[in-house]
Amino acid sequence: MALDVPTLLICVTLVALVMAFWVSVMAFGKPTDDPLWPWAAALACYAVSNVIFGWRDQLPRFVSIAMGNSFYAGALVLMLMAVRRFQGAPLRLWQVLLPVPVSLLAFGLLLDDFQDRVLASSLLFSAQLFFILRALTDPAYPIRGRGHYILITSFGLLMAVLLVRGAAIGTGWLEVAAVNTSHPAQAGLFVVAMCAVVSVALGFVYMTMERAERRSYELAMRDTLTGLENRRAISDELERAVARARRHGEMLGLLVIDIDNFKRVNDSFGHQAGDAVLRAVAQTLKARLRAQDVIGRFGGEEFLVVLPETDLPGTQIVAQALRAAVESTPIQWGAHPIPVTISVGVRGGMVTGADNGDTLVGAADAAMYRAKQGGRNRVAT
Repeated sequence: MALDVPTLLICVTLVALVMAFWVSVMAFGKPTDDPLWPWAAALACYAVSNVIFGWRDQLPRFVSIAMGNSFYAGALVLMLMAVRRFQGAPLRLWQVLLPVPVSLLAFGLLLDDFQDRVLASSLLFSAQLFFILRALTDPAYPIRGRGHYILITSFGLLMAVLLVRGAAIGTGWLEVAAVNTSHPAQAGLFVVAMCAVVSVALGFVYMTMERAERRSYELAMRDTLTGLENRRAISDELERAVARARRHGEMLGLLVIDIDNFKRVNDSFGHQAGDAVLRAVAQTLKARLRAQDVIGRFGGEEFLVVLPETDLPGTQIVAQALRAAVESTPIQWGAHPIPVTISVGVRGGMVTGADNGDTLVGAADAAMYRAKQGGRNRVAT
């Protein structure tokens, strides 16, 4: 069955417009620098370029060729802008300002050379797709989730099709077909384009939803003051660590840490100073732990540290290092340095079948109170 290219062009255009409308609805009420706005504008630009191509017989040649391709280049610029905004990454100015005028100039000069125009479009648009793919895979601004992979796959496929089409026409293997003719190669290109439009629109929306879900999860599992895991999150981590240690016969270390005389800090300097002390102590503790260790705020001025695969002597060494680090790092509050110390309770060693998160925390908590009774600023087991 032969595919009718003009009909496919109409379908692709309608799909792009519908997608642009619904992405705009999703963006409504968000700030103007939200990445959904340039994504919606990109889909609209792509639809405009198709409309221009579809009316090429009724429009001046410069408009139908140079302007049509420039709108397509503009759509890719806006997609790159949306990806960079999503990442919170800078966008090089030339990547925004250069593609559209280059497209206008190139296609304006090639009005009478159909084959060279096809080759130019393949090269120019593939280069833009390359920069989008490079942004999506930028290790400095990683993006996680399935939406990210949908975009990489869609843009990669579209880039491959453009390059193959350009190479086939450049070598004479494939004859050049006008946009509105029902040539099999042209029909195949529009089918790929339709799939790509749907995929990139859904991929970006899905990527946005995944980020929102991650933020909601972090808000539910993070302590907003210190940035550490909250009690619920650290308790979950502890239960998983206990189950893993019991299953594999591993050691497990646990620290319960309490800031000494914290009430005195609030009474003497105010609650804002107390908050500053909590944040500073949290960062000092976190900075001196291994990547596999987990720390969370367990109570008002109390922290819980889980040390996987750590025996009792190793847990005691970590506890002493943390105590010394906090003691040697006074917090500056205005003109006043606030000396801070901690008391640390230690529980380390093998996990037995009778152990669970509550019993281990209870043992470390009891040890912490012994450290308090022994004079504070010390470690007890």
